Amino acid sequence: MRISFVLPGSSPTPTGGVKIIYEHANRLVVRGHAVTILHGAYVTRKSGLRGVGRAGASYLLNRVGLMRWRPDRWFKVDPRIDLRWAPNLAGAWLPDGDAVIAASWQAAEWVRQYPDAKGRKFYFAMDFERFMEAGPELRARIALLHRSGLRTMVISPAGSDMVVAGGGAPPCLVPCALDFGTYSLQEPFDADSRSMIGFPARLERHKALGDAVAALTQVRARSSFSGVVWAFGGARPPQLPQWIEYHPFPSDAELARLYNRSKLFVVPSLYEGWGLPGSEAMACGAALVSTDNGGVRAYAQHDTTALLTPPGSPELLADAVCSLLDDEARRLRLARAGYEQIRQFSWERASSDLERCIMAAFSTDECLVKGVTKS
Repeated sequence: MRISFVLPGSSPTPTGGVKIIYEHANRLVVRGHAVTILHGAYVTRKSGLRGVGRAGASYLLNRVGLMRWRPDRWFKVDPRIDLRWAPNLAGAWLPDGDAVIAASWQAAEWVRQYPDAKGRKFYFAMDFERFMEAGPELRARIALLHRSGLRTMVISPAGSDMVVAGGGAPPCLVPCALDFGTYSLQEPFDADSRSMIGFPARLERHKALGDAVAALTQVRARSSFSGVVWAFGGARPPQLPQWIEYHPFPSDAELARLYNRSKLFVVPSLYEGWGLPGSEAMACGAALVSTDNGGVRAYAQHDTTALLTPPGSPELLADAVCSLLDDEARRLRLARAGYEQIRQFSWERASSDLERCIMAAFSTDECLVKGVTKS
């Protein structure tokens, strides 16, 4: 099949949702499909003249040689994939095809207007965080897309709830996946080398970086923990204390090594559509302490495979971390159970789920459709 993905702009630094699309694209090519990925400088319709001006400058600068729109710094895209950089996300920048998949609400507003020649229209709704913190006007725009006739896919039950709350039909579930060749258990759960606590550092409000810092500041004051606290992301956030060891732009292999040196991994987010870092850490044997941010429920259950605390409560996050530092048997139980749980989310399964979702749009077989929506 000829399959196109439409992304909300470029991502020169690691971003979970974009990484998922690139992974799916790579694996669809291996399965014999022809894949195009469109990146646009101007992505939000009705953003005004200032937005158009900034987008125009970005398009021209990247067109003449900066090439910062490409993910080469942090992700290897299969060379058989047709990567495109365009002034906007209009359908004219894409070839005709069999299926076109919008990877965000901004992209979906463009895709719903595409001519039929671009293919059956899908919306991969990974916008849970944006929807949950949006104001009334933006929430209404996103909800409209859920009932606009686009065939919708989501990555977690939290995403399904979002779509149904917006008035859409129950979507096709395509859970996230991990590369277990990279994110694997390299150090025993009880190894002495597991002496660190890690967390992701992102500046978006819903990532709650301040809550992670506040919680781990309390942990250092209240417990006997003397190991390294580390974080990763793009450029080092200026508000990060110097006692936190920072790893900017780590490769997947570097991240896996850090996860394998960690007793615990902490996710402080207010909302997550899934939460890749938490699942990656579980696959590497770290015990997960996370806020109950929505997406995490796809792979973590409180006091069974992780500890979950209410979002926006750094003191409770600190309590959970301290409880595992004080109870090694409980930490090991959760780490082992989390590792076993996350192993079911393979890329082979995810690729098959996505492929079936697309194929179902071309089939009148009711059994196939039901099988996809429940996969």
